Amino acid sequence: MTTQNPVYASQAKPWLKYYDQKFIDQTLPALSAFEYVCQRSKNHLNDTALEYYGRKFTYADLIVNVKKTAAALRGAGVKKGDIITVVSIMTPEIIALFYAADMMGATLNLVDPRYSVEGIREYIEEVDSHLLVCLNVVYERCRQAAKRTNVEKVIVLSPADSLPPVMAVGYKLTTPDKNKYASNVIRWKQFIKGGEGQSTAAEPYDPDHACVVVHTGGTTGSPKGVMLTDDCFNGIALQFQAYPKLFHRGQKLMNIMPPFIAYGYACGVHLPLVLGFTVIIIPNLDPAKLGSLVLKYKPEHMFGVPAHYQQLAADPKLRDKDLSFILNYAAGGDSLSRGAEQTVNDFLAAHGARYPIAKGYGMTEVSSAATVAAGLDNKPGSVGIPMVNTIIAAFEPGTDRELPIGERGELCISGPTTMKGYYNKADETAMILRRHPDGRIWVHTGDMGYLDEDGFVFLDSRIKRMIIRHDGFKVFPSMIENVVSRHPAVHQCSVVGCTDKDHVQGRLPFVYIVLKADTTAKKKQVIRELERMCAEELPEYVQPVAYKFISSMPMTPVGKVDYRQLEADISPRDY
Repeated sequence: MTTQNPVYASQAKPWLKYYDQKFIDQTLPALSAFEYVCQRSKNHLNDTALEYYGRKFTYADLIVNVKKTAAALRGAGVKKGDIITVVSIMTPEIIALFYAADMMGATLNLVDPRYSVEGIREYIEEVDSHLLVCLNVVYERCRQAAKRTNVEKVIVLSPADSLPPVMAVGYKLTTPDKNKYASNVIRWKQFIKGGEGQSTAAEPYDPDHACVVVHTGGTTGSPKGVMLTDDCFNGIALQFQAYPKLFHRGQKLMNIMPPFIAYGYACGVHLPLVLGFTVIIIPNLDPAKLGSLVLKYKPEHMFGVPAHYQQLAADPKLRDKDLSFILNYAAGGDSLSRGAEQTVNDFLAAHGARYPIAKGYGMTEVSSAATVAAGLDNKPGSVGIPMVNTIIAAFEPGTDRELPIGERGELCISGPTTMKGYYNKADETAMILRRHPDGRIWVHTGDMGYLDEDGFVFLDSRIKRMIIRHDGFKVFPSMIENVVSRHPAVHQCSVVGCTDKDHVQGRLPFVYIVLKADTTAKKKQVIRELERMCAEELPEYVQPVAYKFISSMPMTPVGKVDYRQLEADISPRDY
């Protein structure tokens, strides 16, 4: 009897059989992200690039606005290599700012506008920004954060800045701006006027230039600034061109993801613009209105999280509606359970959609996407196949020893969308980006899974402790632990995820506490004080769902906190 030789994914690449050879042989363009959009749209300048509450911007408009914004940045003193902190939702101005900073060699530091004063301050200080761009509704928090940093100027924009005139007037009447602005504040339109006479010339393409810094928990749960380059964004856009049956110029993509995550910019903005789509900007999605928005705009494409599609499947407004326009509605940020996937697919099929729900897997460190299950190239329970120029393989956890196809191990990724590194964190960068004996740089994801004989990737479990909510937002346990541990009565604390009782998908942060032996504090009083501390210092979506007191933390044989045991010990009665 002969023993079959093991097959290794990095060598065999069985997923390539699903791609046309011309896409396998493609190479990254030596262009900035903005130059790539310009190159791809040069013969289609009158096509609609963006739509914002009914106001449409052609590709020519977009290019003009980007150059005006670049000139304005120069007028504000921004130079090549500077890092601009942005605290905002998605608007046309934020998209123009992304490309403008890119073309002049500056970098955007993207911050969630729901962060506390202290959180915003920390992220400003981390990159030493001298210019801050923020939404008017979060100005007060940004002002308080910035006054203790090196920020010299603040540019304030309003959701009304790009609204159609009638809507803009209505917005200002119903939502008056009551901010008392400091002397260093410049309104967006004033900021743009300040660029008159300034150069709109682009800096030469630099493969080492980081377009953005996006904050993530990485593999350790501690927030880090991920530096993504032009090649990262262009790599995403290039690889999605390998699906010509799904993606065609002139289609619409509804952007419902925020700008402060890689998924929002890479898949929600740059990818569709390179492909010649119209990007419909939904800046602050109300999930209850998602079905109505889909019916209104009829977008062929959308990138969201699993909960979005479960919302659609349960929406009574979509009952008996024709959804045959749907081509690629993709769920990222978390894997779909098989039951949820079947529910969504049954819904799509019953409403005339040609393809099942698209799925993907990735992480911020690879610009959001590494696998794709789109069209009919799909298997239930999988997260798809590696994108055409990306390699995924399973390794023995923490090592460079690749495991044969079919064996479970740590999923590692190698490809053109790999981050430059973590901002100012060389040691932590070296932990996740490792050059293996094969010469490739591999991203060690911290996720367990395997590949089957066809190259489909199956995700088993997450090593990292990140808690992913039903809406796709990620909670880093360390964010909560850093606050809770400061309470004088707390000896130890650990944050784990528990089931979200109100949603089919997603988890919520649950706090375990061991009190100090000599404390005289009452448990109810401690909880009230912790709730106040967390409310003051953490965004709303990070707030713990409950607190539980235990006598001691369960430990693993090697002396680490047993988080799995903590999760298993949570009872429905606890929250």
